[in-house]
Amino acid sequence: MSYKKGEAYTLTILGAGTIGQALLSAYLASEKAEAAPSKIIACVRSEESAKKLETQYSSASSIQFETSFGEESNNKAVEEAAVVVIGTKPYITEAALSPVKDKLQGKLLISMVAGWTIEQFQTYSSKISRVMTNTPAKYQYGTAVIANSSDITEDERQLILELVSPIGKVVELPEKNMDAATALVGSGPAFVLSMLEGLVESGISLGIPFKESLECSIKVMEGTAKMVELSGTHPGELKHKVCTPGGTTIAGLVEMESQGVKSGIIKGVQAAAHRASELGKK
Repeated sequence: MSYKKGEAYTLTILGAGTIGQALLSAYLASEKAEAAPSKIIACVRSEESAKKLETQYSSASSIQFETSFGEESNNKAVEEAAVVVIGTKPYITEAALSPVKDKLQGKLLISMVAGWTIEQFQTYSSKISRVMTNTPAKYQYGTAVIANSSDITEDERQLILELVSPIGKVVELPEKNMDAATALVGSGPAFVLSMLEGLVESGISLGIPFKESLECSIKVMEGTAKMVELSGTHPGELKHKVCTPGGTTIAGLVEMESQGVKSGIIKGVQAAAHRASELGKK
């Protein structure tokens, strides 16, 4: 079965782990789109995981929701689907796809696997969409970067955008940028959380209680990001507007620069991108 615009179809998520569930949560929580599937099947490896998903999502939407576990059941779920989302870890992707290789031909295969290229996936289907998203997608505040194979039709491209858009911001980029997107978007929340943790602990070290320090730090990060987004002004320009000559902010920035804070962030993202490029080679 392949996707045809205007016809009811099943979407199967093969590997409903952290990122797969983030997409699932956002999609089921959003208003039902015109291109929404009539049924979603979430495939996992154990009965326990299947039961947890069933309890969590079975009544979350008007879309029919089922779970599947075990190779035989998961194979049937893939066979029934017109669209398959693969959300496994890179090192088990081949093992997950090999048993259903014949059933994937002609289907739209949406990959959320770090490091795997479109060319690698074309062993299974010619219609490939690489999507890199992140954990805030679960709360509809995520970011997704999409790169499609040349065999994706315009109808399929629009379907992919509709399926992914409930998570938050969606950006289309060439595939050559996907390892960088994996680092910036996929790993980005961990980097931001590390910065947030630093702000919280700095407040605590200066006598602010944890609860209040956390609240203030969250709002500083949220408000600053929103200011950049709404103003359209370069972050560096806004940063210098906060700095009074000889004041507290510039004193703090000078110390951070001496400790290599900004260069550390840049090198961290670059290291993550390099690792992403290695994952698909294993």
